[in-house]
Amino acid sequence: MSKAWVFRILKLSLVLGLMALVFRSVQWDDCLVTRPTGLEQIESPVRIEGGWSEDIIKLRMPDGSGQTVRPGRQPDGSELEVVPGFWSYCRNVHLPLLALGAACYFVTVLVAGARWWWLLRVNGLSVTLMETLRFTWIGVFFNTVMPGATGGDLIKALYIMKHCPGQRAPAIVSVIVDRVLGLASLAILGAIVVLFALDRFGDIAVAIWGVIGGLTLLFMVAFSRRLRSIVHLKQVLDLLPRPVGNALKTLDEAVFVYRGHKHVILASLLAGVFNHVVSVMSVVFVGDALGVGMPWTEYFVLVPVINIISAVPLMPNGWGLGEAMYQRLFAAYGSAYVGGTASAESAARIMGTRAVALSVLYRLHTTLWSLVAGLLVLLERDRVTKQDIDEEVRREAADSA
Repeated sequence: MSKAWVFRILKLSLVLGLMALVFRSVQWDDCLVTRPTGLEQIESPVRIEGGWSEDIIKLRMPDGSGQTVRPGRQPDGSELEVVPGFWSYCRNVHLPLLALGAACYFVTVLVAGARWWWLLRVNGLSVTLMETLRFTWIGVFFNTVMPGATGGDLIKALYIMKHCPGQRAPAIVSVIVDRVLGLASLAILGAIVVLFALDRFGDIAVAIWGVIGGLTLLFMVAFSRRLRSIVHLKQVLDLLPRPVGNALKTLDEAVFVYRGHKHVILASLLAGVFNHVVSVMSVVFVGDALGVGMPWTEYFVLVPVINIISAVPLMPNGWGLGEAMYQRLFAAYGSAYVGGTASAESAARIMGTRAVALSVLYRLHTTLWSLVAGLLVLLERDRVTKQDIDEEVRREAADSA
């Protein structure tokens, strides 16, 4: 068995392990929680019929009988709480809000394509806006069938190489710079929003500002000949292990190409921030469609962090890692927004279940978009083939060697 297959199996095992841990802690079925005065609470399995957030909720009891309850304090002083399970959240999705979230996602792909087109034009590649948008959508399709967000990037670069023969380096450079700018604008959005809630998100603020600091240092070194000379950048990169050093050299060369187009970098960052605002709103609308119950401001701190971590190339579309991060962060910072009289532990579990439902529904809807984008792959006359991908991988390996 080759090393590549061993690596794939290890990644798949890691993701499956993450998914198992996440779904094991999810509450799948509905339950009725009774808290008698001065006694321990009693949990009874039930099935919610209809909406779970109504003032009066219809329940199907284990013996098949029907019952209606009004959650909250009862005349005898006890407390009643109806806790929905994963499937109840999914059954009661508000379709107009879900459609609004899907529309926001569509806009983000268009804006991302337009930004990439500008970077291509600056780099001297003759590609029309419509062609760039088409290749962007094809990249979206491959992001769902190849690990991480890097799978689609490779395909996009290959399509540009086919469209512009002999322009391999500029094509790769445009994709790398687009990815770096996307990460930077995502971190900038999170860094700005977190300033308004440092008391709640102090640890997240440190992480986000660390990312911004690293990217700022990267751009300063990349754009300044004096700094490059002071830090002996070339010699430092030569001392690193060859695969890491060559990857950083490629990134450095990619960014340095745009040294004379700082206005393009700035405009792309601003466009990226706007695009990520729309992207977060897409998650917000899907969350509201499920009834997650988190304020919008919380999404603008947590979702950028989740998206940055989910970009690690483990599985297509960030499956597994995304669910784990949604569950962990929403449970930690969103349990205070769970209504009723649930304990802190119970509230964290409830919000964690809502967060996993949000993550799964959001990824399913983006997967549907990618299937539509897959039609463009079928209609493309000069398609990228497996042979093209293998050849590019071999070429990159040879360059690294």
